[in-house]
Amino acid sequence: MTRTYATDEQYERWFMAECCRCGRRKHKAGSWPDGYVCRTCSDRAIRTRGTCPGCGQDRALPGLRPGDGAAICTTCAGFSQTFDCSRCGFEGKLLGGRLCERCTLADRLTALMDDGTGRIRPALVPLFDLLVAMDKPRSGLAWLEMRRDQPGNASQLLRRLGLGQIPLTHDAFHELQPWRAAAHLEELLMTCGVLPAVDKYLCSFQRWLPGHLAGIADPEHVKTIKFFATWRVLPRLRARAERSHITPSVRRFAAEQIK
Repeated sequence: MTRTYATDEQYERWFMAECCRCGRRKHKAGSWPDGYVCRTCSDRAIRTRGTCPGCGQDRALPGLRPGDGAAICTTCAGFSQTFDCSRCGFEGKLLGGRLCERCTLADRLTALMDDGTGRIRPALVPLFDLLVAMDKPRSGLAWLEMRRDQPGNASQLLRRLGLGQIPLTHDAFHELQPWRAAAHLEELLMTCGVLPAVDKYLCSFQRWLPGHLAGIADPEHVKTIKFFATWRVLPRLRARAERSHITPSVRRFAAEQIK
């Protein structure tokens, strides 16, 4: 492939090298004391944490000790670069602005949950705290990037929540599509206490019902079935959920009654 800024030969010489860790010829992520490293090996090494066998400190261990190849910290390995977050100081994988994954996640969530005043919508602060505190913030970043080019993705749902376009009620979430993305966010809101806890199979039935009704052509049939679901099936499911819990078989039987 021809590039406007470099010939193929120049690109190969400037940006490609044999990785000192995996031995494959790939894009350079940096030059470390033991040689060039590719992006995959760099990410894996930077995320390695523990007690350094050289200095005894609990740190990131991207270096390799000569001789036995034990993972060691940047100081003991003689790195010329650091991996400290420019905001919180955490040592690990750095993204834009030399921010760690957790600080990057916090910034993206703050922007998405902004209520239009430059701050997070107050009702969503518990959700923000829950997401930022997750064990692996890169999973949260991946969740925000998932299906970015498709409607109803996580980022869009959070943006609409921040602006108050989606009411904080179970009924509102049961009308959203795609239902899996909405269901996951609904469960997160229940976990952090923003929404009251509801049996997951009851939620599943309530999400399924609107889609089933939408596939019925006769308006009178829709009206009758909706009335039956509202005053017959749903009260029984709610009563069952209050007594113990709804099983998958009970959930399937409720759907069969509607069908």
